[in-house]
Amino acid sequence: MNNYKVVIDAFHGGDDVGCLLSNIPEKNITLELSKYMYQKFLSLNIPVSLVRNQDVTIPLKDRIQKITELYGDHKYVILISNHVGIQKNYEIVYGIQNNPQLSYHITSSLLQEKENVACYFKRWGIHPNLDYYKIHRKIANMQVLKITHPFHQNRGYLDKGVDAIVNAVYTFIGGKVEQNLYEVVKGDTLWNVASKFHLSVDELKMLNGFKNNLLRTGDKIKIKQEQKDICYTVGMGENLYQIGQKFHIGIEELMYYNHKKSNLVKVGEIIYIPKKNDVRHTVQEGENLYQIAGIYHVDVDTIVQKNGLNDTQVTVGKKLLIEKTS
Repeated sequence: MNNYKVVIDAFHGGDDVGCLLSNIPEKNITLELSKYMYQKFLSLNIPVSLVRNQDVTIPLKDRIQKITELYGDHKYVILISNHVGIQKNYEIVYGIQNNPQLSYHITSSLLQEKENVACYFKRWGIHPNLDYYKIHRKIANMQVLKITHPFHQNRGYLDKGVDAIVNAVYTFIGGKVEQNLYEVVKGDTLWNVASKFHLSVDELKMLNGFKNNLLRTGDKIKIKQEQKDICYTVGMGENLYQIGQKFHIGIEELMYYNHKKSNLVKVGEIIYIPKKNDVRHTVQEGENLYQIAGIYHVDVDTIVQKNGLNDTQVTVGKKLLIEKTS
């Protein structure tokens, strides 16, 4: 792990604005994301440098030169070129001659956070043996990843994606991430840390015995490890209120947990239900015990025993107690 170094390229800058995202220049967002990523790598004691840390114009030739001068162009250097787009998924592009294992590892980490990810290499159309991205073409040996983050105005949501990417790089190069601890980085508040881990500020304070709202950069604090979510597919005619009723959870909590700005849902949409306690499920028209067990990720026998049933037959309207799993 000690051989690896990371270079973070906040793309665009200065006269190169990039695209506009809700009237915010892409160059500003890539810089803020890259600074946050830089702090995360520093907290893990990984040598890391920023190609730019302010709003300056860097021509491609100068950008390539600065990148290669930081740590040299060799296989133990990882270059992450940050971009932001209006698409709904992360896009990770690796070079044709690169080993794709790191990009796959990051993809897997983002998928565990329930993000949509597209992971591939692209060839330049008129030269099929060359990468379409100029930095891939110009850098020979280091591992280059062009990562396009989906645009979200919720900064905590963007930070969560960066956390997943940094942790994936860290574990890929041999580090071990402690799942129930979080290291405070510059700019963190109790509110945004609590939001990342689906806690209230009071819950986070109670978990750590905090008597005030102060956080110190570098401190490792306890977080409540999330329990396995229920993945519920929205059916025909269903709305968020009905889904909340089914799982005995408030509509506001569902909206917050799924990062939704409105209560509108579409048929086939996946809604994540936090599993916090034993829940009561009311059997709906057309449901059977096997379908219900699938929703909650439990065995049919567990439901039968928990509810004192004689067999697997259930009637519409029957209330079943479902035991939580972690």
